[in-house]
Amino acid sequence: MSGSTYSGECFIDGRWAKGSGPAFSSIAPADQSEVWTGNEAGAADVDAAVAAARAAFPAWRRKTLEERIAIVRSFAKLVDANKAEMAAVISRATGKPLWDAAIEAAAMVGKAELSVKAYQERTPTKEAPAGAFFARISHHPHGVMAVLGPFNFPGHLPNGHIMPALIAGNTVIFKPSEQTPEVAEYTIRLWEKAGIPAGVINLVQGARGPAEQLVAHDGVDGVLFTGGVPAGRAIHRALGGKPEKIVALELGGNNPLIVWDAGDLEA
Repeated sequence: MSGSTYSGECFIDGRWAKGSGPAFSSIAPADQSEVWTGNEAGAADVDAAVAAARAAFPAWRRKTLEERIAIVRSFAKLVDANKAEMAAVISRATGKPLWDAAIEAAAMVGKAELSVKAYQERTPTKEAPAGAFFARISHHPHGVMAVLGPFNFPGHLPNGHIMPALIAGNTVIFKPSEQTPEVAEYTIRLWEKAGIPAGVINLVQGARGPAEQLVAHDGVDGVLFTGGVPAGRAIHRALGGKPEKIVALELGGNNPLIVWDAGDLEA
């Protein structure tokens, strides 16, 4: 996908529109070329995305589980059908070799069935007599989820939050890393083709401003974040006194390498 193909827009309530915030660009690490350019979501855009997600929530949660799964599977099929292009988009945005980006694209496809299986295993309705009473355990969606994605796996890691949230009947506002906005735009266009109803998934582009507004927004019922420890700590501090909000933080990680008998340390 060429840079000219991207609109550089946000996706709110089923419509693509230019953000009202400052302009920014995505630069390809491999050759320092400009891959994507657009505008950050302003405060009014974030408010509109939250309002759209809240308005779409009742109808989305009322859909049967099978109906929600069908849309998730439709998206996965579209990713699979376009996996070479998805890999190229990821590779261009992150600087990963194409073979590595292809693995990430494949993981996005595989996450659909993993998410379906996880939901079925973890959320069955259970009923049992309990003395003079009758106990029943059932599960229901929580509401509007803000998904804040990282730059290193810009397709797979946000997808790992988005798919389970949608299957469970939640609606989503996705704020990707400002370093990889093109991957998010390409992904959301596939969700649009999959038939996701307006407002069920929304995309707001930008850096720290939209993220902080989503975290603090009273209309957001949960924050699902994958990224660095400092940002995760800031989210934890902001939401520590709000037990009504779901908070999922996946922070950093280490990939240790053990080297011995290296012939050329400089290499």
